[in-house]
Formats: sequence, structure tokens, C-alpha cells
Amino acid sequence: MDQVELLKMYAVRLAQRLGDNQKCLEFTASRDTDYGIETMTAEVSKYGKIVKVIYSYEGCHANEKLPKRIYASVSVSVEEGYSFDFTRGVAFTYFPDIEKLLEQL
Repeated sequence: MDQVELLKMYAVRLAQRLGDNQKCLEFTASRDTDYGIETMTAEVSKYGKIVKVIYSYEGCHANEKLPKRIYASVSVSVEEGYSFDFTRGVAFTYFPDIEKLLEQL
């Protein structure tokens, strides 16, 4: 499956996990690579009937922690169960095993 479609699909799933009285949630997943540790964070925030999911990427390679940067953002209509308004962040790049990280969120 295409990486953008995966991000959209998981955004809908994460948005549905927000309770009625919750305004925001944060999910974090990490994996160890041969080069260091990669961390994906998903911040889920409710704005009326729309939920915004912001994916951030952070890496630690060769004992140097890289800054946390926005990877992508997706708007979700929870009532309708679909995503829209996908935006790539400054850290967006091809991520070979992104599905493994997204499954952990």
C-alpha cells in the first residue's frame, strides 16, 4: 500500500480512539535500526467535528539526537470515517518500514 494511503488510514483509526470528552491524545512508537532509533509520534486533536492528526519524526543516530520534525498531517471527519487534507511536513520522505511503526501507535 502507498505510504500516503497508510498514513491516512491510520489517521482515521487514531481519530476514532478519541473519546467523547477528550480533546487530544498522543501516541508514540519507536524502532531500532542498524543506524539508530527512529520514533514516530502522532498527536490527535479534536476541533469540533474534525480531528487533526499530526505525525512527527525524531531520530537518534550515532549518539546524536536529531530534532523532532513534522512528518505529515491529516484531517479526519470522524462521523463520516474518512480522511482529507493530507499535508507533507518538512521531514516527509520515503520511510521503508513505516507500516511497522504505525501498527505500534
